[in-house]
Amino acid sequence: MNRTAGGTLHATWLIGLSALFSLRVLGQLIQVLSPVSFLPALESWQGSSIPYWALLGIQLAIIALVVILARRIHYGRLIPNRRIGCILLILGAVYFTVMLARLVLGLTVLSGHPWFAKPIPAFFHLVLAGMVLTIGHYHWRRRT
Repeated sequence: MNRTAGGTLHATWLIGLSALFSLRVLGQLIQVLSPVSFLPALESWQGSSIPYWALLGIQLAIIALVVILARRIHYGRLIPNRRIGCILLILGAVYFTVMLARLVLGLTVLSGHPWFAKPIPAFFHLVLAGMVLTIGHYHWRRRT
């Protein structure tokens, strides 16, 4: 094992963010299969026009990919690349900023617009952006 404190921290963040994102996937799935009153309605979870089953496949693929990356980072098996880190940090920062703006605008002045008025998907896009930023930071900080 070639674990480092920085790699372990990045892996821990990725697992935590994956767990948080998994809650969204689980909540959505519950509302599709057997709706319950204590969770928001299915429409509240969906912020796009992607059919649910396609979205579920994409979400499960994201979770699997991030868990694999977290494991590789934890065991020192993901070779850092500063260029990849810079690209991911820029993309992650733009993604995070746009989704934060979506969330804030949806909670305030654009609450009547369907895309903006969905805080659950906007919040979980912030979680996804956090994953991109974490992987980017790993590559940028842990360069060889």
